[in-house]
Amino acid sequence: GMNVLEWAKRHPDHVERVIPTAAAARLDTQCLALDAIARRAITTDDDWQGGDYYGDPDDPDSGTHPDDGLALARQIGHVMYLSKASMERKFGRRAAGRDAARSFPADPAAGFFPYRDVESYLDYQAEKFVERFDANSYLYLTRAMDNYDLSAGFDSDEDALAAFDGEALVLSFTADWHFTPARAEGLADAFRESGVETAHHVVDSDHGHDAFLVDPESVGPPLADFLADGVGGKAVSDTDEPPDDDGRSFAPVHTSLFSD
Repeated sequence: GMNVLEWAKRHPDHVERVIPTAAAARLDTQCLALDAIARRAITTDDDWQGGDYYGDPDDPDSGTHPDDGLALARQIGHVMYLSKASMERKFGRRAAGRDAARSFPADPAAGFFPYRDVESYLDYQAEKFVERFDANSYLYLTRAMDNYDLSAGFDSDEDALAAFDGEALVLSFTADWHFTPARAEGLADAFRESGVETAHHVVDSDHGHDAFLVDPESVGPPLADFLADGVGGKAVSDTDEPPDDDGRSFAPVHTSLFSD
């Protein structure tokens, strides 16, 4: 999403239509805090060694990587992409299967309590992630996201988008507490105020930030229609349209991981 915004900002003459999906003009404080905790998980792993953990460049099996720290960082990130409703539906409070093995050291009392399905899932995802991703890359990708600000170099978001004369479809998801519909509405307003033909299409989904990956039947039609016909596309709706019969112009916003 941030890349899309930069294309409209830096290369307005080369972009006709943009679709920032589950995105905002900048990260909010809660996301900054969680990213900071994830980075600390990596840098406090003894095997991080100040970032110099690669060993002999001619021997890919040398060196000791901060896999535990990266695994924890991934687990924090993964929870950020889910919603309370989707986690409850997928895992509940169930214990993991008998064959499930803990990935991290357990405290002495662990044997008296269940190893839950949600723990097993997060451990599995973390194990797979550390096999294919580099810890230092994780550190600096999150730094780049944290530091991104659409208005950088300009007086406002509107000014940053002023040279773009195409069309914009802002897509958001009702249970995404990472990039809430309210944050997306602020981005849509910035496009509108800069004179860009804009629609903010809110998808009703309880899958959290991951909704754009797991709800293709809800994402595909507005995306395809916008690419074909712009904001006038048949499946494209906009929060700036008149409210529906119950007085709401778009779905309720889940603003926090801890909200109901």
